[in-house]
Amino acid sequence: MDPVSEPPPFDALEDRILPWSQVRVICGLSRTTVWRMQKSGDFPACVQVSQNRVGWWQSELLAWRRARTPRRLPEPRAVVSAQEPVEPVEPPQIRRIQEQAKGAARPEAVIDPDPGAKTRRKRKAAVAENQTAFDFGG
Repeated sequence: MDPVSEPPPFDALEDRILPWSQVRVICGLSRTTVWRMQKSGDFPACVQVSQNRVGWWQSELLAWRRARTPRRLPEPRAVVSAQEPVEPVEPPQIRRIQEQAKGAARPEAVIDPDPGAKTRRKRKAAVAENQTAFDFGG
């Protein structure tokens, strides 16, 4: 009797052609990015399924994803000289309050308690000397 061997994994038995909706989930890229990567050879080529439909082999996509190593963004480095003291950055409103306390503030640098509130001002009509002004208001 022949020894019983384990069946191959399910993925090896059936290699399916996937539509774009499933390819997008696997790769996480936009269609335009995939198209550019296909042109440069960095992404598996699509297969013509019918006249108006293309798909991608599942095994090729999974192999591409395993081979791909995502790049990480570089860690930001703070370049600070040991001789120069670093001054903390403060919001403009805090700076204005501190300047007012020191007496160095300009009189127009007053903090509005509600900066989001709109103020309505009546605009004075500009009337030339040779024009007659019609004032219909009460």
